[in-house]
Amino acid sequence: MEEQIQDASNLNPPALGLLLVLVCLTLWLPRRLAFCPLLIMVGLMPMGQQIVISGLHFHLFRVLLLSGILRVIIRREVTQLRLTGMDRLFLGWVIVSIVFGSLSKPSTALLVNRLGSAYNALGCYFFARCVIVEFEDVVVSVRTLAFISLLIAVLMLVENETAHNPLSVLGGVPEIPAMREERPRCQGAFRHSITAGVFGGTQFPLFVALWRYRPQYKRLAFMAIISTLIIVITSRTSGGLMALFTGVAGLALWKWRKAMPLIRRGAFLAILGLALLMKAPVWYLLAKLGNVTGGGGWHRAWLIDQVIAHFDEWWLFGTTYTAHWGPGGQVIAADPDMMDITNHYVMEGVRGGILELGLFIAIIITCFRGIGRRLRAEAQGASAEFFVWAIGVAFFAHCLSFISATYFDQTILIWYWLQAIICHVSNSTYMCSETARASNTYQKLRYRRYYATNGCDRLPTRKNLT
Repeated sequence: MEEQIQDASNLNPPALGLLLVLVCLTLWLPRRLAFCPLLIMVGLMPMGQQIVISGLHFHLFRVLLLSGILRVIIRREVTQLRLTGMDRLFLGWVIVSIVFGSLSKPSTALLVNRLGSAYNALGCYFFARCVIVEFEDVVVSVRTLAFISLLIAVLMLVENETAHNPLSVLGGVPEIPAMREERPRCQGAFRHSITAGVFGGTQFPLFVALWRYRPQYKRLAFMAIISTLIIVITSRTSGGLMALFTGVAGLALWKWRKAMPLIRRGAFLAILGLALLMKAPVWYLLAKLGNVTGGGGWHRAWLIDQVIAHFDEWWLFGTTYTAHWGPGGQVIAADPDMMDITNHYVMEGVRGGILELGLFIAIIITCFRGIGRRLRAEAQGASAEFFVWAIGVAFFAHCLSFISATYFDQTILIWYWLQAIICHVSNSTYMCSETARASNTYQKLRYRRYYATNGCDRLPTRKNLT
């Protein structure tokens, strides 16, 4: 019965109405706000709502992505995009995921699945790259996420108190949430409480940066920070807690940012020392952590053992059969051929082999290098520089969350959006010293428009700015 529902269109009137409104907003809003409807869809619409055409599944965020693609083409916003090394690396990762992922067990169904994932990745990433072209555009996106987090927190509080998910009427999420220690593990619009908790935990650094960035945002940012705590607590997941603790620790290192090379080397030496002293492999620290925070820490450590032991099965093209990795029957209900892989890095290898995993890690390294390069450049101001630091902390929180969770729902779009804004921040010229000297908002806009055209290598004259 479940498979029949999944293979048929499922679209009720409230979902259709919201979709039409968001499509219109995507097409007609000013460029700075164009990405906001997609963020609203991610936070408030479960993936149970979909349109199926000739066996192709179009979840509502995919329809919204299509309207975004049409927008940037019709308005010629795509012509302003200049490909960077990060863009090419991302494109290469998508191509490898399609080609190599489809060769693991050649079939039409597998190819369609890989093409669907590629559509999500390319659509979200390059839509964001086309419409987020100034630093203030990044701030607008974070403000939108702050408003959305307020709504998510309210819905999850209701779910926590009533043990009933209000969004279950839209399909895709259960009416009665799973329980842990006789308390509901709330999930809101997300497919699992783990991804809901990770969503809340990874947004925390961004909202702290929003609170510090501009005085008029402090009230919204404070409420959004409280909302992230509510989301993490009501989801009752160790992944959400780990993401939240990572965000707090990362922000605390702001004062010691210039000592980060030493801190990184110290962390590496500490891990190396533990690997030499521990009887079990160092990744079994996940099991120890799981004993403190709760959750399946041992399973996640054991999973790394299995992927190493079965390296010959997945390294070239990935694999579509991992059920024998878990002899205890740890398979997922939707696909008995696959065990429950709760590690996004492992999933990258399983989907497309060692090359896809390598490119995925290369993208992460490139993003961190871009953040570091921007922080070393001359800054517009302490608040903007801290905002960039917070973006890097949120990115790091996602990277750690990948050890304990696979993004299998709309949460993956937040990951793509974050990569897109890091690419923009790393390669933009918004932190020019001349721009910082502008004393009022209008003057800043004039300087920003000038440098968007000419770069930082020319000094503007009064005639240039008129």
